[in-house]
Amino acid sequence: MRKVTFLLALPLLFTIYLGVVENKNAEAAESNVREIGTALNAVSIPGAVYGKSPDGEEDWIYAVSGGAPAVFNVVNAESGKLVNSFSLEGASNSWALTVDPDGNVYMGTYSNGTLYRYVPGSDHIENLGKPLPGESFIWRISSDEDGNIYGGTYPSGKVFQYNPETDEFRDYGQMVEGQQYVRSIDIYKDKAYAGVGTNGANLVELDTETGETKNIPLPDKYSDASLVYDINIVRNKMFARVTGGVSTILVYDLKTMEVIDEIEDANGIDVSQAGPKYNIYLIRNEQLYSYNLNTLELKATGFDDLYSARGFGWINLGTKEFPGKTLATISWNGEIRKYNPITGNTEITPGQIKGEPVDIQTLTQGPNGNIFVGGYFSGGLAEFDYQTDQLTEYKGLGQIEGMVTHNDRLYMGIYTGAELFSYNPDNPYELGKNPVEHFSLKDKEQDRPFALVSAGDKLAVGTVPDYGKLGGALTIFDPATNEYSFHRNVVENQSVISLAYKDGLVYGGTSVWGGLGIQPTENEAKLFIWDMENEQKVLETVPVPGEKAISALTLDDDGNLWGLTSGVLFKYDIQSNQIVRHEELYSLNWDRVGHLWRGGALTFDDDGNLYGQTHNELFKVNPETWEKETLVEDASLFAQDAAGNFYFARDHKLYQYQR
Repeated sequence: MRKVTFLLALPLLFTIYLGVVENKNAEAAESNVREIGTALNAVSIPGAVYGKSPDGEEDWIYAVSGGAPAVFNVVNAESGKLVNSFSLEGASNSWALTVDPDGNVYMGTYSNGTLYRYVPGSDHIENLGKPLPGESFIWRISSDEDGNIYGGTYPSGKVFQYNPETDEFRDYGQMVEGQQYVRSIDIYKDKAYAGVGTNGANLVELDTETGETKNIPLPDKYSDASLVYDINIVRNKMFARVTGGVSTILVYDLKTMEVIDEIEDANGIDVSQAGPKYNIYLIRNEQLYSYNLNTLELKATGFDDLYSARGFGWINLGTKEFPGKTLATISWNGEIRKYNPITGNTEITPGQIKGEPVDIQTLTQGPNGNIFVGGYFSGGLAEFDYQTDQLTEYKGLGQIEGMVTHNDRLYMGIYTGAELFSYNPDNPYELGKNPVEHFSLKDKEQDRPFALVSAGDKLAVGTVPDYGKLGGALTIFDPATNEYSFHRNVVENQSVISLAYKDGLVYGGTSVWGGLGIQPTENEAKLFIWDMENEQKVLETVPVPGEKAISALTLDDDGNLWGLTSGVLFKYDIQSNQIVRHEELYSLNWDRVGHLWRGGALTFDDDGNLYGQTHNELFKVNPETWEKETLVEDASLFAQDAAGNFYFARDHKLYQYQR
């Protein structure tokens, strides 16, 4: 191994080449582009509500399934049959559904931040518009007794009201200064209670008439919590689930505003309305529990392996096995779970909800030379065999933020909790055995593993921290021992979003942004070098002044490191420790960027040219002249198969650029 002689935080010498990059603006050749098709399909239901058919004869479940676009589904709660479905053009999914006193269904969506309405039995969905300009997420919504709809938003942490009589929106403003999320909301009389975070957890009482707000104190032991994730009000009690190191439901008496109980290890997302004997129901440790509103007794039902509840509803099945009221909840994948509190009987019914196309989140070449695809939000893994032209879809994995081949395995960094999985494509896919989970960094406040690189015998992983946190990490994993070393704040208060490796040294690029919900404290992205043998950082510097993220790194055959910020390409001589040249390929106003964790890709091909992707283009750069040529427009992500063909994504579809 080459001996490392340079020093920590050594200032770089800039040898700037003052030439101008020539950009060949010839129209990209779509004749070289071939559509492979939709790689992943899935049912993903973040939230659901329950109601009746127009004639009152059937119990219906209303659920939005994520996709491109999202789809609003009406499902028979007893049989699981699909009654109707409607596309929500422009929306990706919805956590936010509620039923007003007249039985009308409202849904707030993302990433378009729009409110919709469905009148049961109608043949269409009403688009009511964006409640608040600039807000891209409506997280949760609730109705008051008069049918007014209230919702919480991101990224400004606001609450709005929709008045169906006047068809007008009211902006109550930001609930807590500096907080970007109103993650939960429910209504009690003339008050709205909003769960706020992620830079510390806040519970806010909003007077819906005057607009005045008041902070409701949380117990002192939750001072380090990040978010009030869920709120449900049942009669005169409020159930507020606090997350961030804990997952505890605080039970408030709304008459006294005192915390009268704490329910630990709650899964969320909702608790039910009251059923027989004053019991409400919730999921704790992946099992259904009853909770008595009078005695506060918590009791396991024995109905387990449930994980979380996408809303609860009370339905009437009218059978001997399920007499009186039966509790129903729908799962993430559309299964309808039923529990009868009288008999204790349970039943799981498949919901006939069609899987929707999943937007592509990640691309890479696997150990067999094929292209592997990870899905956004709904997750999943797909494999494209470039020789047989076949797509194969695998179920069960979460949202893959980054992938890389190391030896004979495909390693995948998964959100949430910065989990690391690996898969051997030579063996059958069987979740738990192949792929297998190696570790999670959730307890270390890490969340999104975007950067992975094969580093000799080991694997290096770069992560973005959890919501409301600064300080990403570099983690070195040893597959031989299944052990890892964890190094947070390798660059203070910055995330590690790109990595490269050569001769015992890991080269890392950072982003000034941490997790969502907190503003950066640093102004410029850094390049750092990590000595694998001595387990220490040996250099940290700013390669391009003013740039806030380094989204891609790669090495050429001459020992030069090439990097891409968002639109600025730079060349770094690892022998002389100098930036040789940097040039702007694409312009960007950083003041208009909310965060950047991933924005580019770089690789050298056998023809000696540098290829990459950024700013929605696939491009080629001549490393001698720095002449840039646009190959494909409207292209996100980048990968190359063993035959040398390039791949990119357009929403949920995979494309090949044939060379």
